Amino acid sequence: MSISSKTYGFTFNGRHSSEFDMRVLDTKQITLPQKRRSSIQLPYSSKQVDLSNVYGENVYDERTITFPCKIPFGREDPYALYNRVTEITRWLYQPVGKILLRDDAMPNYAFMGEVQTAPTLEENYNFSKLTITFQCDAYRLKKRFDDVWDPFSFDLDAAQETEFDVKEFENLMLINTGDREAELTVTCEHPVDLILNDQRYHLRSGGNSNDDLILPKGESLITIIGNGKVSFDWTEEVI
Repeated sequence: MSISSKTYGFTFNGRHSSEFDMRVLDTKQITLPQKRRSSIQLPYSSKQVDLSNVYGENVYDERTITFPCKIPFGREDPYALYNRVTEITRWLYQPVGKILLRDDAMPNYAFMGEVQTAPTLEENYNFSKLTITFQCDAYRLKKRFDDVWDPFSFDLDAAQETEFDVKEFENLMLINTGDREAELTVTCEHPVDLILNDQRYHLRSGGNSNDDLILPKGESLITIIGNGKVSFDWTEEVI
């Protein structure tokens, strides 16, 4: 079933909220991540030193996403109501740690989230309201676009080629439109050398990724030395 044929909701732990007859209400709330300040007071001085960006970028606290949902069971049939609530809580509580959470309102983004606080249940006669809050990482995961027009955002995305047929050498540019540097995965038909950020990497055939192979924010000039098809992939993170 495509998202467009579903009731609006969210996907978590492999299932969509509509599978539990849940309808998300208009009072859904998303908190934006707050900048974290880390200041220390200098001894014998009225001055403070801000250490928030000691690693060269801002630090943010986590965000929350709250889905108030209507379910079509109430005090009229408490057996059906609590059977459904049990199914829902098992679905929400099963994952250990944060996993992917997708909101239908943002199809090109995903969150890493977890239900840490107990959902609240408000019973009515023939329906009930179940409010679910996800604790999520500050950064959203953003789809990396190649040259695709729909659903391409001209304001936020960058259309670019990410697969190349290299003959001896190729100079190219990759654009990371996220707010953080990203781990880069390079898939090679044959072994090649890659030069990125003045560093030379010897890449084997197949997939290549490691903690040192990092794509900075913005535009990056890359040189590939070798032959064969080379493709690039990464996941962008945005506030």
